[in-house]
Amino acid sequence: MKNLMKVGATYALCLMLLVPFTTSATDKIDKTTEKARELASSCSPDDWQAFAKAAGMCINKEVNLTEAKGWFEKSLSINESALGHEVAGDYYMVSKLYSEAVSHYVKSMKMIKEKDNAADLGELQAKVEEAVIQSKS
Repeated sequence: MKNLMKVGATYALCLMLLVPFTTSATDKIDKTTEKARELASSCSPDDWQAFAKAAGMCINKEVNLTEAKGWFEKSLSINESALGHEVAGDYYMVSKLYSEAVSHYVKSMKMIKEKDNAADLGELQAKVEEAVIQSKS
């Protein structure tokens, strides 16, 4: 009986210690999703940048990915942009669909180069390299 009480007390103590960590992680996720939803719902229906940014917020935190996919797809349907393709690439990286990620990153780089041939593409090139490496592992 004493052992059962010790186990119960230990279990209760563990729960008390873990709850603050679980709550703060959930709050972070909820805040990101909340902010992204607010951005996507408060923008005009043709604001492709806002939809891409809302998707990017969730993808960067790896939360609410289903809704984020819908937002970047909507963004790209309104205006096929370098930003939209980069966000799509980030989504596919998180989803471990590396060939799709490379495809979108390359489209983003081409669109940037069309506007500014001297633009720095180092960050996007690094993302492509990472996707290629991940696809081989």
